[in-house]
Amino acid sequence: MSILELITGSMSCGKTEEMLRRIHNEQKARKKVRIFKPVIDGCYSVSTASSHNRSEFSAISVVETRDIYKHLVPSVEVVGIAEVQFLDDKIIDFCLEQIAQGRKVIASGINLDFRGEPFHFRNSQRHIGDLMVYAVTQTLRARCVYQVKKYRSRKTINCDAEADYTQRLIDGKLAPYDSPTILVGSKKSDSSKVEYEARCARHFERPKPPKK
Repeated sequence: MSILELITGSMSCGKTEEMLRRIHNEQKARKKVRIFKPVIDGCYSVSTASSHNRSEFSAISVVETRDIYKHLVPSVEVVGIAEVQFLDDKIIDFCLEQIAQGRKVIASGINLDFRGEPFHFRNSQRHIGDLMVYAVTQTLRARCVYQVKKYRSRKTINCDAEADYTQRLIDGKLAPYDSPTILVGSKKSDSSKVEYEARCARHFERPKPPKK
C-alpha cells in the first residue's frame, strides 16, 4: 500500500523506536526495506538507525535528499527515513514521488525546534509541517525531565508531565533564540556542553527573539 507515515514529537518521545517497530513489521511481511538517515545523526552509529533504547536497524547515511536515489533499487517496497527534519526540503517532493510510484514511506522527525517553532528543513523556509499535510501522522509525547521539589522534601524529582517541547541548554543555560537550528549535543571537555531535555508546556522556556 503506497502511503506516507510520519511519526513526530519532541526529543526522547520514542519516534525512532516506533519507526523501527513499523519497519520490523514490514520485514516480517517479507517486504523489501531500505532505511536512510542524515549523516549528521550519528548519535550511536553512522551505519544504523538507533533509538534511545538502542533498538537498531542497518541504515544508509546521506548528506542530502538526492543521495537517497543512489541507493534505491526497483525491488525496494518500503523506505524508512529517520530524523527527517535534518534533511533539505527536497525530501517533501521525494516522499510524494515514492508513494506515487507505489512505495510506502515511513519517516520520523522532531516537529518543533528548540524555540518551540516548526522545525525547518536545512536552509529552507519550508518545515516539517509541510510534510505532515501529506502524511498519516502520529505525534508522540515524552515525559518532562524538569526538576521540581518533592512535596515536603529537599529532594528533587522529574516533573514527569507529558512533554511536547525540546529545551536546548548550553553549559546549563537557556540557548539564545538566534543560535543555529541544528546543533548537535556535545559533552566534550574542550567545547560548550550542549544538552536537550524534553519539557512540558509549563516548564518549557521559550527563548526570546533579539530586539530589532
